[in-house]
Amino acid sequence: METSSYFSVLQRRWPLVLACLAVGLLAGLILTPSEPKGTGNQWTSAVNVVPAPNSAKEFNLAPVQRVADGGEVARRVAKRLNDPDPAVLATKVTSQLNPDLGLVEILAKASSRKAAEDLAIAWAQETVATFADTQRKTRQTQADSMTVQLDKLKAEVNTLDDGVNKAPVGKKATLQAEFEAKRGQYTSLVAQQQDLINPLNDPKIEVSDGLKSTPDSQTSILAPTSRPLRIALAAALGLALGLIAALMVDRMDVRLRGRIQLEEAFGLPVIAEVPRASRRSRAGHAVLVAGRPDSPVAEAYRTLRSALLLSGPPGLAYRLSGADPRQNRGTAMPVRRVSDPAPVILVVSPRPGDGRTSTVANLAAALAEAGRSVLVLDCDFRTPATHLYLGAKSGKGMSEVLLAEQEMEIGDVVRSTNIPNVRVITAGAPAAYPAALLLRAGEVVQRARHHADVVLVDSAPLLYANDTNDLVQHVDAMLVVARSGNLTSDQAARVGELLTRTGVPIAGVTLVGVDPTRSMGGGGLRRGPRASTSAARSA
Repeated sequence: METSSYFSVLQRRWPLVLACLAVGLLAGLILTPSEPKGTGNQWTSAVNVVPAPNSAKEFNLAPVQRVADGGEVARRVAKRLNDPDPAVLATKVTSQLNPDLGLVEILAKASSRKAAEDLAIAWAQETVATFADTQRKTRQTQADSMTVQLDKLKAEVNTLDDGVNKAPVGKKATLQAEFEAKRGQYTSLVAQQQDLINPLNDPKIEVSDGLKSTPDSQTSILAPTSRPLRIALAAALGLALGLIAALMVDRMDVRLRGRIQLEEAFGLPVIAEVPRASRRSRAGHAVLVAGRPDSPVAEAYRTLRSALLLSGPPGLAYRLSGADPRQNRGTAMPVRRVSDPAPVILVVSPRPGDGRTSTVANLAAALAEAGRSVLVLDCDFRTPATHLYLGAKSGKGMSEVLLAEQEMEIGDVVRSTNIPNVRVITAGAPAAYPAALLLRAGEVVQRARHHADVVLVDSAPLLYANDTNDLVQHVDAMLVVARSGNLTSDQAARVGELLTRTGVPIAGVTLVGVDPTRSMGGGGLRRGPRASTSAARSA
């Protein structure tokens, strides 16, 4: 498949691709958790408690581990994390003393990375706080216990001081030495007490910055750690699935879209490709040949006109003599006599929605541009719409002419349109049995030949009504209209077989609604390998 074909598939199937992308985004938002999870559903986070800077080199970390393993830390962490059961929380945390590295490692387990990290950090911080409170209480108790000893030493120092002052000269030296020793003990003990009382001298620990989180050995990570990235991956997966689904659906789609496919299915050449018009133009019954003459659609219908002039009925290339003398000045256009009947082209399509009526209106405008006067007969009595395209007023039409007990003049029901040189006989009043109206169609068609240079007949869909079979014996050629993607190969083959049996020359097929990326040149003349066959039929 060529690159342009892939783009065509995306243009046709973009709602499916967009739906898969939306499903992927929605699944990413709903199914991916805020934190990555693995098959084992366990994460371990480790954080270290170390002596604070300027601490003693020989720092005893055993008390720190005992504090970390104590119930007070568990109660504090449970209160901090709003956990109702400190005992269960304590089973998720262990501590390891490493005297060589001078640290106590706190290990916390949880079902997600964030929960494990929160638990480890909270446990380490509460260990530091609890250790500080314990040290302060212990040192204050020690300082308080020194008060009795200090009072006793102070009394002894005072007694010795008095004894030294009153002692005879021979004993004064001995008492003075004893006094100095006691006073030294007192001073040293006071210094120790002050050291214990001052909080700045308490042993301090802190939580190190190195937090490490790893999944358990049986846990395999299924998604990246970033939730936006996981959502983006889910969207990418949805987009990829959408592209694959679009290609598969397109492969399974048996409807015909391209020129080569239609030529093979119909057994007829595609003589023109009309690119897809805008939705607004299709909804508004616009005749783009007259309304937007510079559009690609208008050029495609001019291509169709040229193809019909070259390979259509013999009289199609001739203009009625005397119809408008001003248009004949200085032109080499051949003319025909008034007595010569105008050629009649029956425009048929396999199914509704093929663009048959819009093709009739635009082809009439294109022929009028070339100086032909065109009369359009609306013989689609089931869903008549030609008057909507041509801007004709409602009133008497084909049904009244065909049902009239006495012959009705064609001129009485011919109506002017918004397009110069184009007139129309509308379908008229609705009929209960449309098929019965066409029994007299041959007579009306013969009379219509003398009112214009070309007569175009719009009919009901060939595969849905028998009207075409009643009209085909009264026309000079047929033009088949098919919309891209609206027909299967079996239906096209059936239409080709039915039309070939009639023996009426078939000018070719007009492919409507072609993807511009597939239409080479936007609707050029296509002279396929079967063009010679069509020319032979026309002859």
